[in-house]
Amino acid sequence: MKKTILFMGAILFATSAIAQVAMSRTLTIKEGNQAKFMELAAEKTQKFNSKKGQPAYYTFLIETGPDAGKLWRVQVAQEMANFDTVDTEGNQYWMNTVGGIHTSANTQHWWYNEDMSYVSNPQDVNLLSRMIFYTIKANGGEDFWRFRERVAKTMKAADLPFEMNVWNCGSGCNGNVVLVSFSHKGYGDQFKKNTEDFPKMVEKYNELYGEGAYKEDNIALDGALEMLWGRRIIHMKFLPDLSSPPNMNN
Repeated sequence: MKKTILFMGAILFATSAIAQVAMSRTLTIKEGNQAKFMELAAEKTQKFNSKKGQPAYYTFLIETGPDAGKLWRVQVAQEMANFDTVDTEGNQYWMNTVGGIHTSANTQHWWYNEDMSYVSNPQDVNLLSRMIFYTIKANGGEDFWRFRERVAKTMKAADLPFEMNVWNCGSGCNGNVVLVSFSHKGYGDQFKKNTEDFPKMVEKYNELYGEGAYKEDNIALDGALEMLWGRRIIHMKFLPDLSSPPNMNN
């Protein structure tokens, strides 16, 4: 089994765990029940999702976009077959405590694309995730994946402090959707990486693949995306109290 960073940022995403697949859903808490939900969901997670062998869940607060204020809760596992095992007791506890004060929607399946990912420090637990949801045209895969592969190889060659995790949507998405999640300690760390480390990555990219290659490949990537919904950027905040411990099932 291989160690990955969770996303989906995240799962996806902001903490280390053994995971190759994930199942995400968006939770809407009924008005006036935010504090109650957070307390009870934390208790459930501590009781049923904090020990080796139990299902691993990671929860994020969506900070931007039309779903801002909602939660993104992700179950991660080593393989899809693990989702066949139902945690009857834990699920019933969830329904008895918070089932009546929230709704769940938009269930999606993801698998981790290790070859396109790059994690400089797997032990870091970063609280902020900048998640880019790409929707690729039917004929755009070659240009899209060439750029993503080269970015991952460039970050590794330059030994830059990026935490970039790539997840492919296997079910529940509209079109060919890929999630690229960048994890940061906070918005200040994101700004530092964008202004100090990103230019170094571009310089190394052009060194490896030819002068102007980054600009050319980025233009090709843009052309590989669906015109109206090809790129959607969302920030999410990792909620440790509503999440399993890092590396729980190592």
